[in-house]
Amino acid sequence: MDRVGILIVSKCLSSSAIIDAFSRSQRYACDFYVVEKQANPFNLAKAKTHAVVPDLDLGVITRFAKRYGDSIDFGIADTEDFVVKGGRDLLERKAGVKIVSVTKQYAIEGSKADQRLLFDRISPEFNPSFKIFDPVEYDDVGRAVSDLREWAGDIRSVVIKPDAPARGAGVGVGGSEFTTEGEMGAFFRGVFAKGKVVAEEKVEGEESSFHAFSDGRHFVPAPMTRDYKRALDGDGGRLTGGMGSFRDAKPYLPFVGDSEWEAVVRAEGSAFRRWKGRGSKPGLRGIVLYDALMHTGRGFKVLERNSRGGNTELINLLTTLADDFVDVCFRILDGSLKGIRFRKEASVVTCAVPPSYQSGGGKNAGEFEVDITRANKLVEEHPDLYRIYPMDLRLENGRSVAGASRSVAAVGLGEDIESARVRSLKAAKSIVGPLKWRGDIAGRADLVRRAAHMDALR
Repeated sequence: MDRVGILIVSKCLSSSAIIDAFSRSQRYACDFYVVEKQANPFNLAKAKTHAVVPDLDLGVITRFAKRYGDSIDFGIADTEDFVVKGGRDLLERKAGVKIVSVTKQYAIEGSKADQRLLFDRISPEFNPSFKIFDPVEYDDVGRAVSDLREWAGDIRSVVIKPDAPARGAGVGVGGSEFTTEGEMGAFFRGVFAKGKVVAEEKVEGEESSFHAFSDGRHFVPAPMTRDYKRALDGDGGRLTGGMGSFRDAKPYLPFVGDSEWEAVVRAEGSAFRRWKGRGSKPGLRGIVLYDALMHTGRGFKVLERNSRGGNTELINLLTTLADDFVDVCFRILDGSLKGIRFRKEASVVTCAVPPSYQSGGGKNAGEFEVDITRANKLVEEHPDLYRIYPMDLRLENGRSVAGASRSVAAVGLGEDIESARVRSLKAAKSIVGPLKWRGDIAGRADLVRRAAHMDALR
């Protein structure tokens, strides 16, 4: 087997799944050079060299990459912060390490306002009605609120978003975070006080997530996934960064027909080519888009675009990847990515989280021990059916300690969604600690309800 050195920049989101996917290579023996915000137990065990950089400072990461640059073939990150701040640009220029991601120029998730303006240029049919509110253009917030009310007058329901990425936090949805005009204005004031705001028409439908890879020339779609942003069963509670996700054995979801899937792939591919322009754009390589789609029954809208893989949805894709992930990355880097094969298999991710994550508790909530020994044994006994990936979990004095965010991703795999879901829940229940999770992710009742909703919309 050929040896390959891989730099991993980790915020402890999907990095353990990324490392696991590389480790399963049948062609390459991987050496991992890991720099991350804390000592993730999975990543630390797999690393040849490991460094903890709590703030993931780009200067420190660059020096780390330069120190081991002669042994590193390429790098990849699980955090949008690295991508948006120009991590690829810096490491390639100063450390000579190729990074599998877009450059800062194409990191569109850095601004929701810029996303809307981009879609107006390359795919206006994707865009819901929207208006951008910039504090620079207003002498006082009262005038901005007045303009919001005037714009929203003919719109049934409104979504209010901060311009900067907020991972669900700070987003207000009409009918949930506010119900009256006064409550809408109050919510808007809170977001506007922190910077630019994007107000959008609330689109009725069902959500999915669409990922695409590219080498700067070719556009390669991945199977459709769906994540669950709300904290509680039945889509109740606060918006979070995600409580779990799933993909079907087919490349599309149960409530999306094959013709709709094909229409999405065509439309997204066409928009990508308009975005890219003529020839090859090396800046557009890696996971070039992770779009949150809303299927309306008469086409779809893009709710937001991200410049990296979804924190839980990428796990669905990596756990059902048929191609060697090391080869996929090499093909991205050398411009020969004409396709990626995925197994016809369902994957369900259930995130086990501290109670405070569901309730919106404090930044330092959590801080208790979590034991994944039983869960790891389940994986050892049935490696084709289960996966356990520590997320916001750190090794401290020999103990695995939970932070404030998602602690562990419990993955179930199966020939269909229900069998994968049952295994995902079994894996979650095998984790020892005061953690919580949603029990309805990819559940039958949930999928039936969404299918019925789509039928009504059609």
